[in-house]
Amino acid sequence: MLFRSLRALKHGLVGKLKLAAIPTALPMVSSLTTPYRAKHPNVTFTILSRTSVEILSMLENLEVDAGLTYLDNEPLGRVRSVPLYQEQYRLLTSQESPLGNRDRVTWAEVAQIPLCLLTPDMQNRRIIDGLLRSAGGVPEPTLESNSMIVLFSHVRTGRWASVMPERLADTLGLTERLRSIPIVEPEATHMIGLVVPQHDPMPPLTAALVAEAKLLASSIG
Repeated sequence: MLFRSLRALKHGLVGKLKLAAIPTALPMVSSLTTPYRAKHPNVTFTILSRTSVEILSMLENLEVDAGLTYLDNEPLGRVRSVPLYQEQYRLLTSQESPLGNRDRVTWAEVAQIPLCLLTPDMQNRRIIDGLLRSAGGVPEPTLESNSMIVLFSHVRTGRWASVMPERLADTLGLTERLRSIPIVEPEATHMIGLVVPQHDPMPPLTAALVAEAKLLASSIG
């Protein structure tokens, strides 16, 4: 560890970083890796899409260097974390749908329409299920997938609806027919952040990623 740190000081960072992210946070990964690579061009990256449970297991087993996941909903265990942004939820639906002309909708109203959602092994799905149940609904999606791209491609046809984080919907892009409508009552949010193993000292590659995450958090905040 000391040798790598001294080498990094002399020659700059060199190596590979392996990150795992929950599907809803994947669009944010480039906001970390792009400025990181600009400062450390000799570092390469592997990015994996995983559930929040898998991310924590991979960190514990040293299979990845860092993860992007929820910080405030389910136990994290022994990790260091950097809060990045609050995940806020939107109903994605066509403007011709029953709720498509609304400026905002409630969770009780969302619970009454057919939805396509992530699979139950995803924490985002467990969060949405809880919100729908608290509004008196029964989560019974007409389509499930572990891929946000699959869900979004169905919503883009104008014949499906889904609940997605605001940042993800903005990143994937809305068509003229597709609307992203805030869901209120309650206005639920959950914190997304970077998690890394509790190494002391922290490996140079990981320390640089944590520093980049803190810069990103300050720019978002």
